[in-house]
Amino acid sequence: MNEKVHRYLDGEVQQGEPTPEELQEIAACEDLIRETRETYRSIEVPDLTARVMARLPAGGANSSVLNRFIQNTLGWMWTPRPIPFRPVFGILALAAVYLILVFPKSSANRDTDRLATKVFVQFRLDASQASEVRLAGSFTAWKPAYTLEQVSPGVWSILIPLEPGVHDYAFVIDGGEWIADPAAPAVDDGFGGVNSRLSVLLPNGDSRL
Repeated sequence: MNEKVHRYLDGEVQQGEPTPEELQEIAACEDLIRETRETYRSIEVPDLTARVMARLPAGGANSSVLNRFIQNTLGWMWTPRPIPFRPVFGILALAAVYLILVFPKSSANRDTDRLATKVFVQFRLDASQASEVRLAGSFTAWKPAYTLEQVSPGVWSILIPLEPGVHDYAFVIDGGEWIADPAAPAVDDGFGGVNSRLSVLLPNGDSRL
């Protein structure tokens, strides 16, 4: 928005008629101002006068003067007022700056903190006859969510981040055969088979359990 449009919207007298482009920009700004004012005036604000007055001590001329002062003050506070153009855009600009600069950083910090509490664990399986190996466990709600890569003939591997704690898991061969990890402790899966169990610790030895 150029200075000429600013002055026009502020009601300042200036020489020269606005150009068609400036008139279009002015119309758009005036529509936004009108919508903002209508939204502001539609907000219902609580009338706290009666509640405040009920808590004031009764009696005396000083009390009467104080009551009138409080009533006038509350009335002034809750009376809707027109919103000037520039402050509105200043508020919108500050909100935009916050969303652009602060919110993404906060989200990134939260993601970094969550990642810092995880430990990268490598899973490995020797399965020379397999054409696909997937990993499922308590950390995937027992869905074969991770696909291992064949790093050498018959050797499958994957590196994933896990929360500290105890996790049970199994490998799924070619989409149908579930087998435990022969290199890990075996535990009963509750259905007549076995799963593998893994304890994940932070570098300081804390399992967060």
